[in-house]
Amino acid sequence: MPLFWLMLSLMLAGGGVYAGIYFEKNTIIQEVRFEGNSFMNDSTLVSKIESPVGLLADSVHYSGLFESIKTLPYVKDVSMNMNFRGTLTLIIEEREPIAMLIHNGNRMYVGEGGIKLPVIPGNIRNVPLLYGFPVNPVSDTLSSNEYRQIEEFLTEAKINELGWITISEVAWNDLDGVVALTNENGVKLIFGRDDFRDKIKNWEAFYTNVVSEKGIQAFSNVDLRFEGQIVTRD
Repeated sequence: MPLFWLMLSLMLAGGGVYAGIYFEKNTIIQEVRFEGNSFMNDSTLVSKIESPVGLLADSVHYSGLFESIKTLPYVKDVSMNMNFRGTLTLIIEEREPIAMLIHNGNRMYVGEGGIKLPVIPGNIRNVPLLYGFPVNPVSDTLSSNEYRQIEEFLTEAKINELGWITISEVAWNDLDGVVALTNENGVKLIFGRDDFRDKIKNWEAFYTNVVSEKGIQAFSNVDLRFEGQIVTRD
């Protein structure tokens, strides 16, 4: 078995990065294209790699090329396609923001795993504002236990459509745990620690059955920390 095909077989067995790719023996890369990128434009992606255009397809160090692109904070993963004309398409899987960090007048998105993501002009996401965590240094990943509680809450809130659209701001409080404000009237919601899926479902039920009847203005505080009961303050 030629060395290239042996290496390709090993890479396929190791994770399927090159699954479905077939190189003719003398295929020369004529063009590089990108798909799936929204936050990162093509010129930014191109700037991170040494162009393989003009090289034989089976001579390119693809894992190194992928790792170079993945140094961009928005790039979660990269895969590729090659057509018989020699067009190499790099398929970008981007991280999506789950909140916008606000700290000392600075703003920065944050994605899954606490990775900070720059705000790209013209590409804005409607996500909750997050307070209580530093924007700088930008290269630092948020990894504290407090942030992990916040991310778990945001992840569960995003799954629940009503939970997501009713929450505008989120913060951590050492006494109350995860605290959120509603889009309407800025009602304080106290979610505490852990078991966020059940607590968000309780908020959904309360909003559907009680808030829809009395109006959001009837409440200033909704405490969802306690199993089997919701404590409110008018």
